Amino acid sequence: MKLIRWISNLWRLGYRVRIALIAPLVLFLITISYPFKTMIVPQWNLRVVDDAGVPVREIRVTEHWQHYPLESSGHEEAQISNQDGLVSFGVRDIRASLVRRLVARMGNFAKQGARTDPYGAIVVWGSKDHATTVAVYQGDDFPQSEIRVQRLR
Repeated sequence: MKLIRWISNLWRLGYRVRIALIAPLVLFLITISYPFKTMIVPQWNLRVVDDAGVPVREIRVTEHWQHYPLESSGHEEAQISNQDGLVSFGVRDIRASLVRRLVARMGNFAKQGARTDPYGAIVVWGSKDHATTVAVYQGDDFPQSEIRVQRLR
């Protein structure tokens, strides 16, 4: 009942006064609901080499990434290194509104020990001649550009 009375009183005010009162509210609602983009992992160009520094070709390389507060499950993309031991993964990002981010943070705060940061990692695997190796992106400016895998034979 009070809300209806408040709206009725608002409409009795002049047009400019109504705009002056309503415009900031609309801008606020748009701002908190707009899905801003956040980078999880930048483009990751990686060269896979063995103990001697020789490029390892045709080995499986999988990138894993997740923004823990905003996503309940992770993502992955698998590639095979080329003749020069090179693989390239694109930028990994996510869009989320300020409201969603706040709710996610509060939900993670309730879960003790829950991760609160974005995560990215590379796993080099699937070769009988090389050990499985992992590289983790720590949120630095750029992920490491080379990963060294141990030769088994």
